Amino acid sequence: MTATVPADATRETASALIDAGHRLEDAGDIAGALRKYDEAVATSPSFLRGYLNQGNALDRLGRTAEAIAALQAALRIAPDSAPCHFNLGNVHVGAGDHAAAEREFRAALRCDPALTDAGIALANTLETLGQPEAAEAQLRDVLAGVPGVAPAAYNLALLLIKRDECDEAEALLRNCVAADPAFLMAYVTLGDLTRNAGFSRAAEPWYRKALAVDSKSHDAWSALLLSLNNRDDLTAQQVFAEHLRFGEAFPVAAEASAMAVRRIPDRTKMRIGFLSGDFIQHPVALFLRPVLVHLDRTQFEIYCYSNNARDDGMTRELRSLAEHWHVVAGQDDTAAAKEIQANELDVLVDLSGHSARSRILLFNRRCAPVQATWLGYLNTTGLDSADFRICDRHTDPAGAEELHTETLERLPDSQWCYLPAFDFPSVPAAARTAERRVVFGSFNHASKLSNRCIDLWCRVLRAVPGSTLRVHAVPRGSATAALLDRFADRGIERGRIAVFPRVDIAAYFAAIAAVDVALDTFPYNGGTTTCDVLWANVPLVALAGDRPAARSGVSLLSTIGAPELIAASDEDYIALNVRLATDAAWRHALRATLRQRMQASPLMDAPRFVRGFEDCLRRMREAREK
Repeated sequence: MTATVPADATRETASALIDAGHRLEDAGDIAGALRKYDEAVATSPSFLRGYLNQGNALDRLGRTAEAIAALQAALRIAPDSAPCHFNLGNVHVGAGDHAAAEREFRAALRCDPALTDAGIALANTLETLGQPEAAEAQLRDVLAGVPGVAPAAYNLALLLIKRDECDEAEALLRNCVAADPAFLMAYVTLGDLTRNAGFSRAAEPWYRKALAVDSKSHDAWSALLLSLNNRDDLTAQQVFAEHLRFGEAFPVAAEASAMAVRRIPDRTKMRIGFLSGDFIQHPVALFLRPVLVHLDRTQFEIYCYSNNARDDGMTRELRSLAEHWHVVAGQDDTAAAKEIQANELDVLVDLSGHSARSRILLFNRRCAPVQATWLGYLNTTGLDSADFRICDRHTDPAGAEELHTETLERLPDSQWCYLPAFDFPSVPAAARTAERRVVFGSFNHASKLSNRCIDLWCRVLRAVPGSTLRVHAVPRGSATAALLDRFADRGIERGRIAVFPRVDIAAYFAAIAAVDVALDTFPYNGGTTTCDVLWANVPLVALAGDRPAARSGVSLLSTIGAPELIAASDEDYIALNVRLATDAAWRHALRATLRQRMQASPLMDAPRFVRGFEDCLRRMREAREK
């Protein structure tokens, strides 16, 4: 007669196996942990915990179908298990099946309405499914039930920021860090809100608080470094020193040394990778597009690595132009680096630097023998693993190497190639009358509105009585009020300043056409915005600065053959803008020729630009082989 093991005994054995699996997971041995969970399931087939842990481990190992099967087995045992439904929803999210994820998260909440993690996950899924109003309602339900849930407050703040409701978002974020003083990303986002309102200096303490929580936070470091480029109270050397501190905080990984000396294979085509979080409707994508269109495919093979789960029309167009497309969003650095290394690139070009959705730290794992940055960040990365920065002689004249950890690789004309994003007709000069009061306009991101910038603009306005200024792309609410106060504090009547939020692209170009003279920002100049303004035949003066971001206007105006609009000093800047406002004949002559100059210049000659870019790629590879 066979002895029967009591159910309690088998469950106790299974629990011990699960505990052993947890210890292996904590040590990073997921495969070993899974074996323990498999034993637990075999020992006690009716024990829910075994299937839950089995499913989670399978999911971590990327074995999605098996993870789903394990969690479905758990639900057959306990159909009303909220944790099972919640975990299964998370697996579906990872698999990209958001409709199935929504179904499971809703089931979890039916089983346990107090499971706030499921409520937050449901809101995230609803937003992904294009239902932001439903996502907002879900998050407000969570906070109504448990007001102190910091993740719900944080996610709701992000939704509100997308709608330009920044004041309520700020209040939520302050509540978030009050409830959870270690909530790092809430500090970062508070810094971003402050920076985006035009107060980069005041944003720094928020970023420092984030770094106090985690000194190795890439998000906090990159947000801080990005903000420093807007600062008029820091020298270029001080900004560089902070980038060096970032590099010291993130040394090159030991395993990257072997990759650094790996021989580049001999083959007909060079393999070029582009890494970015901005393969969407974004300035980076607009400037990259002509390269993907015109790159000689008999000489080059293109790999794109997207760090963005979002997909729009621009994404689809870029994907159609690349031979290989990989999404690394959601992958950790180890997995993403392995995927890139497996493609055996010759050159990897990062397009994000320290801007949003950056994966610049992949450079520290030496994903390609040659690693360079371009487009998305007009400054050094601060990393020793970044070999080159692609720029031009106008943004980075001789001597700029002293402020870089990278070797500077200068393109022959401009570092940008402009193709308009919108079919906007040129406004003839005759449409503007000399009798009406002159209208100035600013179209750059509000984060670039430094105190020095406002000071000089006010001096221009005082020198042109009756003139007005329209400032676009400013967040609504307190940010708008604060900007009006900055002008009022400098003696400019409120009636002369009009402030507008961000608008769609058609309204944006219409707003540009409605002004006489555009005012550039500094020390962080416009890039895409400057191109758009000049394309609309609106004159703009560039103030030559001492760092790359402060010389974008110099580069663009030099490239289109308009050096007469470059100012060498504050006094020159004021004088040129005053002349544009008061000399109608000169202003109208410029408005009749700026678009023509752009079209005839290297700035819009895509084949010429790409030939120069190809030579740049070859030079970087050759320098690596020496």
